[in-house]
Amino acid sequence: MTAAPDGGLAAALRVQAAHDDKLSLLEEGLALLAERVGEIRDKLDGDPGGGMPYRPIPAPRWWLLKGDERAAAINRLRDWVRAVYQPSYGQVAGLPSCWAHHPFCLFALDWLSELHSVLYLQPGRTTPVLTAQAEWQSRLLPAITEAMRQECASCTRSGHD
Repeated sequence: MTAAPDGGLAAALRVQAAHDDKLSLLEEGLALLAERVGEIRDKLDGDPGGGMPYRPIPAPRWWLLKGDERAAAINRLRDWVRAVYQPSYGQVAGLPSCWAHHPFCLFALDWLSELHSVLYLQPGRTTPVLTAQAEWQSRLLPAITEAMRQECASCTRSGHD
């Protein structure tokens, strides 16, 4: 008994049909993804940040920064202290004028400013973000502010507050 001449063709057609089924599933998945991307874009329309969450900058390596590079990093913090920290947090944000001469304060203000940006420069606010904002304001901010005051308390620089 000999094999039917179309036996190989039938097997190839079965394989092709299986591939076609997989391609159809992929097409359906891509269509669902495209629909979801469209929904997300619709939600983000009108958001000045493009709907993208704030991404923290690399941490300054204060122990390595010198000259203009160090001055630029300190000026970034100084700008944040003047624009956000002091006006927003008043007495809680009391900061001695010598803070820029204390590495501890530089590290602290860096993470404070970046964490503030992460928490408040978001396209939306979720329950976890709200919880983190409460944690930042009620626990982290008062604790680090007091630690910076203690750091600067024995400073002998002129113009100390």
